[in-house]
Amino acid sequence: MAVQPNQQFNMDNATQQSFVRFFKNLPEKPSSTIRFFNRTEYYTLHGSDALFAAKEIYKSTAGCKMLGAEPYKTEGLILSKSNFENFVRDLLLVKQYRVEVFVNQGSGKNQDWILEYKGSPGNLVQFEDILFSNNDVAVSTSVMAVKLGGEAKNRIVGVSCVDSVERLISVCEFADDDLFSNLEALVISLGPKECLIIQGDGSQEFQTLKQLMERSNIMVTLRKKSDFSTDSIVQDMNTLLNFRKGQQRNAQTLVEMNLKVAMAGTSAIIKYLELTSDEGNFNQFKVKQLEQSRFVRLDAAAVRALSIEPRGDLPSGTSTGAPNSILNLLDRCRTPQGHRLISQWIRQPLRDIALIKERHDIVETLVKDNELRSSLMEDHLRRVPDLQQLAKKLAKKKVTLQDCCRIYFCVSHLPVLTEQLCNAKYGAAMKAMIVDPLRELISDMDKYQQMIEQTIDLEAAEKGDYMVKPEFNNDLQELKLKMNDLEEEIQGLINKVATDLSLEAGKVLKLESNQQFGYYFRITLKEEKSIRNKKGYTTIDSNKSGVRFTNQKLTSLNEDFISVRDQYLEEQKSVISEIINIAAGYTGPVHSIGSVTAQLDVLTAFALASANAPRAYVRPEMCSSDVGELNLIQARHPCLELQEGVDFIANDVSFKRDECTFHIITGPNMGGKSTYIRTTGVVALLAHIGCFVPCDSAKISILDCILARVGADDSQTKGLSTFMTEMIETAAILRTATSNSLVIIDELGRGTSTYEGCGIAWSIADHLATELKPYCLFATHFHEITRLAEDVPTVKNLQVTAVVGDNKLTLLYRVKPGVCDQSFGIHVAKMANFPDHVVEAAEKKLIELEDCQKITFEGSDDPAARRKIIKAGDELIAIFAAKCKALDPSLTKPEIENKIQLYKEEILSHNNPYINALLSSP
Repeated sequence: MAVQPNQQFNMDNATQQSFVRFFKNLPEKPSSTIRFFNRTEYYTLHGSDALFAAKEIYKSTAGCKMLGAEPYKTEGLILSKSNFENFVRDLLLVKQYRVEVFVNQGSGKNQDWILEYKGSPGNLVQFEDILFSNNDVAVSTSVMAVKLGGEAKNRIVGVSCVDSVERLISVCEFADDDLFSNLEALVISLGPKECLIIQGDGSQEFQTLKQLMERSNIMVTLRKKSDFSTDSIVQDMNTLLNFRKGQQRNAQTLVEMNLKVAMAGTSAIIKYLELTSDEGNFNQFKVKQLEQSRFVRLDAAAVRALSIEPRGDLPSGTSTGAPNSILNLLDRCRTPQGHRLISQWIRQPLRDIALIKERHDIVETLVKDNELRSSLMEDHLRRVPDLQQLAKKLAKKKVTLQDCCRIYFCVSHLPVLTEQLCNAKYGAAMKAMIVDPLRELISDMDKYQQMIEQTIDLEAAEKGDYMVKPEFNNDLQELKLKMNDLEEEIQGLINKVATDLSLEAGKVLKLESNQQFGYYFRITLKEEKSIRNKKGYTTIDSNKSGVRFTNQKLTSLNEDFISVRDQYLEEQKSVISEIINIAAGYTGPVHSIGSVTAQLDVLTAFALASANAPRAYVRPEMCSSDVGELNLIQARHPCLELQEGVDFIANDVSFKRDECTFHIITGPNMGGKSTYIRTTGVVALLAHIGCFVPCDSAKISILDCILARVGADDSQTKGLSTFMTEMIETAAILRTATSNSLVIIDELGRGTSTYEGCGIAWSIADHLATELKPYCLFATHFHEITRLAEDVPTVKNLQVTAVVGDNKLTLLYRVKPGVCDQSFGIHVAKMANFPDHVVEAAEKKLIELEDCQKITFEGSDDPAARRKIIKAGDELIAIFAAKCKALDPSLTKPEIENKIQLYKEEILSHNNPYINALLSSP
């Protein structure tokens, strides 16, 4: 819990009334925008913002004070600078709010407040000093812009995405449907924090686009249409782009500039982030065209169904400590850039088999070499700071000597890292992806290291004191000599004080220093009595570590020392400026080192998760799409198997094109159907991102999509019912799936009538199985759908098993071939301790509703034979009914009765057991 600040509102009644009047007249804002007021020594919030902040920071509104008087009266809350910085960091990076900070340009009584700076999840430029100065931020902060082009029937979606940390502008254009299914997949792949769209006119297209972003947890920022103008885009791109050697320095020649609709979005982002107003952005960015075909497509339902990322409303792990998402499971990264990259890789599973195998090769090396894996995690990677953020600060020339030293110490250690990698038995993948790039970059940084060694006092830097070497010029040398003399004289005081106080120097009595006080003496609390009321000694403060004190001589020498040190720091400023100017030229190599170490960090995290699982993961055999196989032996769900007290039951999954592509899974609730289909999706995802998989063995053909329809959550915030959500997600699957896709569907058809739901589920299953032919796992309670296996050879029935005994239901979680011939719903109700009379009523009603299904006849004990007999009987009954309906109404009653009797005898002549049983039942 944050400590309540001691500051008080330094305003008289008239000033309070004047401020509150100004505050009440500010333009209206959304609740997701928080306004701060900078009062130099502290910050304040007011009204609903004050109440919100008090609850978030102090867990109580007790710290809020009322300012002003009726009719101008509002709540106020004071935040210290540290609380302000922590709260802003949480608002922008976690809660994804907007922040505005106002400053008063007038005197204290004049309310001349103006907006000093503002920020949002995708626009952190003005808050970078707060967010990144002493903190490594592991989240990505990219911003996207979407513009629609073309006519309604030939709609083109233009997308631009700018990552200010990676210094990358990504653009693409594509056709899309009314629900923007392709855009949704792209949004999932890129994972932006904020999206700019043109202020809408209330059209359905605008509303659909806005809802898509909001349900993907992306902040929507509405911008004027003029912001999307491309009038100055060529000039802006010429300013921002880092052209390669030999490349014509004219953005107009780039193929990406031909994407007019997408570049309009780029123009809007450049204006929004004010990129061209900061020289640190000049010649720093790259532009590339997004190739969606490079990655396995994920829909939003698949992201939720497979728990790829943690949900915002849930903690990162369960109460037992097990991870509740794939990202939580895998992210053991040691570097901020590693954390960002692993989040990106999980959203961008690869379709290039060569790149996947390259990652698998490195993971295999690290899984087999325990010593290398351990040293990377516990030593080498811990030494790597956020080089991508430092590169950004370098480009803007906002680095400090400390930043320069952090880069130096990291680069100095890289040869040790590469040497250990070389000593390991790595293959061509590690060499090409990690070792060779690092060696080249170390060479590129050679002159940087020389400069740092020649200019900065590295011994002092290792102690946390960042200063230029005194040998750099005569003035610094002279000041350093004075500092040394004063320090020597100060050191000599300890023996005199020790004698005076009868204490042992260096053990009981110590001489220490820090940036706040300079030099001081310290003794333990136990020895405090030795200076109590002692003439000539002054206590500075007292805490658990002891009592800090000084005397007149030390105070005088300390003041002289601080004065000389300040002169030294002032004198070295010009030298530091020169160092930073030279260091800025190494922005590219520093950023590249960050990128390479991020890849090594992520692959090491994959190896750690694979090796440390309850049962070690295995390397999957990846095949081309043409092979058409997806076979998993003893597949396990990687998150569930980590839960305490869980002995996970593994199961096999087998798909083969033209032989078995569609599994219909039946069985009781809680029997493991959902876990089984989710496990398959998770294993396929892990294989495609380059990780090992939780199986005994796995053979997986490259997929183009992982699509899902799982769960029955109402989307009330989107104005969609359960059934409508099902239909929208399923429609997207039917438009997208191919024979190389993995589709998982769970309990389709709920939310409408039983027969209608069954009919819809049947038609969808039939279309997937006979037309699209993806690898599909279809879990259902509509047992009628299992008959599809009789008509379509590639459809197979699976069931999750359960045993009923002593009126108890035992779930086995084992998947085996066949159809589950009963529902077990009433057994589950009993397990949930339903009242006995409710269970009895349910059983009675079940018998009534399933009267014909309860009929027994010859062959009815075999589910497959029973279905065939009933099907044949239904067809005979339909023929009988059709003949009766076609009778001539002019016939007399006896003639009609005779005809019907003939039809009946004709039907009975088939001797169908089902019809015989129906006629003989009471």
